[in-house]
Amino acid sequence: MGALNTGLALTKRFEAQADIIFVRPNPTDALPYLGEGISGPIVEDIIDTARKAADSAEEQCRASASKAAEDAGLVLSDDTQPGTASARIRVKAGRAAEVIAAESRLADLVIVADASARDQTSGPNALETCMLAEGRPVLLAPAQATTTVGTSVAIGWDESGEAANAVTAAMPFLTSAAKVTIVCVDEDGITDAPGARALAEYLTLHGVKAEIHLVPEDSRNTGEVLLEEAGNLKADLLVMGGYSHSRLRELVLGGVTRHIRSHATIPVLMAH
Repeated sequence: MGALNTGLALTKRFEAQADIIFVRPNPTDALPYLGEGISGPIVEDIIDTARKAADSAEEQCRASASKAAEDAGLVLSDDTQPGTASARIRVKAGRAAEVIAAESRLADLVIVADASARDQTSGPNALETCMLAEGRPVLLAPAQATTTVGTSVAIGWDESGEAANAVTAAMPFLTSAAKVTIVCVDEDGITDAPGARALAEYLTLHGVKAEIHLVPEDSRNTGEVLLEEAGNLKADLLVMGGYSHSRLRELVLGGVTRHIRSHATIPVLMAH
């Protein structure tokens, strides 16, 4: 519910359209894993049970979406109009990763649910599918929906292309924020950051005044430092590049993106 409430609140704020995607699994997808020798009636029972479970989950999704839309002051409707906040439920059948990939391609921002984004043991999840495979910016929403998103924004800046893409994607938040802080983290400690000054100048061209904070890493994970600094700044949105290193390296050695996914308690906007 955290991601749903956050997404609809942002829909209302930016007069956008929210597509709430419910993915119905195909009941026959599991049959190849059952092995041979399964009788026809048993297969039919399995398919029927899976179909009923999907029906129940869809019903719960619609009820939750209706309640969240009401709380956000929106009406669920299939009709959309430019410049008017709207939300609709779209039911798609298939494998989740494939459906999410297809639906994200024409989305300005994809908001992923906390539980899905933090599942470290599964295959490609919503965050990775949209950000890595489709190149879409992703907002990781915490389990508890926050009352505000983007009044105080911390930018984790390392001069990478991923971080630059995140800044570009976050521009609607940055231009409306009351406070923007560029946070640079360095393992050796830094006294100057020409790259941060260049970003500040770029933001100025968009009407955004940003402060610069230089923070030493002190042998800690950079993600840990970023989250601590965001807390010190009372930020309600962290903007950063995702997977500057390969996903395999992050899984084996640990990494900033992985740490943020596991420990963030505020919304995080990532791009690759």
